[in-house]
Amino acid sequence: MGILICPICKSRLEPNGQSFCCKHGHSFDLSASGYLHLLPANQMRSKIPGDNKQMVRARKEFLSKGYYQPVSDLLNHQVLEHCKKGTALQILDAGCGEGYYTNRLTAEFSRSGAEFAVTGLDISKFAVDAAAKAAKSDHDIAGHVQYGVASIFDLPVKDHSCHVVTNLFAPVCMEEYRRVLKRGGILVFAVTSTMHLWELKQAIYDEPYENEKVDHEYEGFKMVGKEKVHTTITLPNQQDIDNLFTMTPYYYKSSVESTERLHHLGSLTTQIDVDIITYQAL
Repeated sequence: MGILICPICKSRLEPNGQSFCCKHGHSFDLSASGYLHLLPANQMRSKIPGDNKQMVRARKEFLSKGYYQPVSDLLNHQVLEHCKKGTALQILDAGCGEGYYTNRLTAEFSRSGAEFAVTGLDISKFAVDAAAKAAKSDHDIAGHVQYGVASIFDLPVKDHSCHVVTNLFAPVCMEEYRRVLKRGGILVFAVTSTMHLWELKQAIYDEPYENEKVDHEYEGFKMVGKEKVHTTITLPNQQDIDNLFTMTPYYYKSSVESTERLHHLGSLTTQIDVDIITYQAL
């Protein structure tokens, strides 16, 4: 049974051929790549919300080379570790982006033999299209994952329908995560820690600063696990450096002079410092 609801009337969505429909007659067609557009016009704060084509392309190219695979592997391990065995699992990736982590998590569950379904939602139609295309081309996961364009601040997801919610380097809406998670369900965050991409920042800024490190406590959740990925990666060419820069917040915050310095590095070795934090819904 699916977890999606109509973004207009909040009743259950059911598949109907190449569409998903609710009992009140609202219908949402699957795109050619297989995703649903579930973002009403009144939730769109811009004409084309979310990451643009350039950012999505840069992130897809960068992640495809495996630089962040240790983060993905630890995420997969933590989700599997905390899931109840023998349960038909409903997994939601809130802010799924181009689907790198979502599709790898789906593949991991497929190999585990568990009964499960994954839903990936993001506000960027370019990111969701890329995620859906990647999933559609992989026969091992295509039937297990459904993508949709939606806001994480108003998720088109049934109350208490999810066993797992993941949120990876994306905006956070704890009220919505509490609403959609079952009691005892788990919420897994991937968040940058203090030294993440430190050498990249040294190349950009005259006075680089460490990331803020905060272990949050959230009402209705208890922390049940925290693991760290702390390693270094070497980017051997300028294209990989530029792609990494384009997919970070520094892309918007850096001066023309700083950006110009970065574009002439040629190669870069930098730290990956990421925390995987797991909470349980009370």
